[in-house]
Amino acid sequence: MKKVLIRFVILAALVGAAWASYRFVQQLPQRQVQVATTKVRQGDIIVKTFARGELRAVRSATLTAPNLFGTVQVTKLAEIGSFAREKDLVIEFDDAELLSRLEEKQLEIDQIDEQYKKSQADLAIRNNSDQVELLRARYAVRRSELEVKRNELLSPIDAKRNELNLEEAKRRLKQLESDIKSRQEQAEAELAVLQERRRKSVLELAREKSRLTQVKILAPMSGLVAVRQNQSSRMGFGFDVPDIREGDQVQPGMPIADVLDLSELEVLGRVGELDRANLSEGQDVLLGLDAISGKQFHGKIKSMSSTASANVSSSDPAKKFDVVFSIDMKELLTSLGAKPEQVAKILATAEANRNRPPVPSFGGMAAMMMGQGGMGGGMGQGGMSQGGMGQGAGAGAAAGGGGGRFSLGMGGPWTGAGAGGSATGGISQQDRQKMREAIQKALNGRSMQDLTAEERTKLMADVAKQTGISRPAGAGAGAGGADAAAAGAGEGRRRRNGGDGADAGMAAMAAARPGRFSEADFKNAKLPPPPDQDSQLDVLLRPGLLADIEIIVEKIPNAVNIPAQAVFEDDGKLVVYVKSGERFEPRSIKPLKRSDSTLIIAEGLKKDEVIALTNPTAKPGAKKEKGGSGGGPMNALPGGKS
Repeated sequence: MKKVLIRFVILAALVGAAWASYRFVQQLPQRQVQVATTKVRQGDIIVKTFARGELRAVRSATLTAPNLFGTVQVTKLAEIGSFAREKDLVIEFDDAELLSRLEEKQLEIDQIDEQYKKSQADLAIRNNSDQVELLRARYAVRRSELEVKRNELLSPIDAKRNELNLEEAKRRLKQLESDIKSRQEQAEAELAVLQERRRKSVLELAREKSRLTQVKILAPMSGLVAVRQNQSSRMGFGFDVPDIREGDQVQPGMPIADVLDLSELEVLGRVGELDRANLSEGQDVLLGLDAISGKQFHGKIKSMSSTASANVSSSDPAKKFDVVFSIDMKELLTSLGAKPEQVAKILATAEANRNRPPVPSFGGMAAMMMGQGGMGGGMGQGGMSQGGMGQGAGAGAAAGGGGGRFSLGMGGPWTGAGAGGSATGGISQQDRQKMREAIQKALNGRSMQDLTAEERTKLMADVAKQTGISRPAGAGAGAGGADAAAAGAGEGRRRRNGGDGADAGMAAMAAARPGRFSEADFKNAKLPPPPDQDSQLDVLLRPGLLADIEIIVEKIPNAVNIPAQAVFEDDGKLVVYVKSGERFEPRSIKPLKRSDSTLIIAEGLKKDEVIALTNPTAKPGAKKEKGGSGGGPMNALPGGKS
């Protein structure tokens, strides 16, 4: 019995030792884990939001490849980083095919003109011959009539023969008149076909000339040239995409280069959803550029996107909101060492560019003359009639929003609708007739096609000055086009039988084409000097520089605040782990204001309490369950006031 009791005591001691060892080993990892902690702070706090951004130009013009209806090959291209002044040549395309087509169209027109002259000469010869035959037939009828009058003196047989001869002569005269009329109509139809062919060739020639103006693309404003990548040469994933170079063939409409206006810059940044809820337009920000260390510049929030987007190619693929920040250009330029006169010049350039209307993609080139209107406020579709009694129909959106209807110089008055909705462009019928007569008088027998663009512009200005009729402001370029089209219509009516009324109409439309650059500008345009040969005094900063953004959201006095990292979600409630002795106890809190980095507490915590920055109850290596006690921090919660 005694031995059994001793054995039982020894067994109980061993079991107790094993249990104690088990508990010790079980608690050993928790004792070895060091939980990061922090204290609850209280005091005046400035709620700030931090972000990273990129410097970019406020205004830029994208220069795209035109549709030349053939091979579009780059022959000249400004170097990357060069500073192009306004009217400098940025891109030039190969015009060999265009010039070849122009020569072919001009040769075709010349051939049609020769055929027309030959047909007119043949018609004149045939008309003279027909007149002689017609005169002979009439003489034969008259002779037969005289012979019939002698029938009383002749035998019945001879009298009957004379009557038959008279009927035969009249029948021949009638048949000859019908044949002459048919031949005349046939000849006129042939001439009309030649006129229509010539009119079509003139239209095609005008199109080719319009495309020729698109071969050179000039800089619509002063700025830095940024050449795009040639996406059509992409070999596949992982291959570098080269920049567009001279000699590359591009597709019509493909962006070739950008002209970046460096007189006014802004910063584009991305913020999370918590910070987005606390931001509003007009808030003050501090911007620090990585390239200018130790300095901060003042700015404001210009605009914010309403939807979040993700950039999977960046280091932060989370969805964020785009925010645009303005920057004090005077402060920035002064800190870069710019002189006062240089700063004033740059700010004046920015103001001028700010008030300038939007520039077209092709740098102010002339619009296609067939089926398109002006390019001031956008591309407007239009049309043109070709018949003598037709009305040209078009709605070309010109610089002032005006439109116009044109005919090809073969008849039909013009009408148009300006920005104010006027059905005639603001000019009465009498004024249009007066201006048409003045234009014809100023032409003095010449055609509008014979004049250069500068001469046509000067002619229209002189006519407006003489007649005292000015174009309405709302009609814009549409009214100016109507003036020239009216002249073309009158010229076409005056020269309708000559077959060149279409030339006058197309020349009038060419005179009415809106564009920022003249023929002299295109002729004298040169490429900007390379970056290493240009002082580039206006290039103080380049777009693409990275910047730190500090946004002052709100100033809250005597606020209890903790890092947002210390807040966790447990069963739908916000909790923090407060240290009590050697243990951490969960405690529910009520937030007042939150951001991605800081949480202001309304209830639940006191100053100097120690809280955990990580979840002390989570097992090492254990996965966090959604909605469980190991839920993540509240960084994923929506922001704003509770």
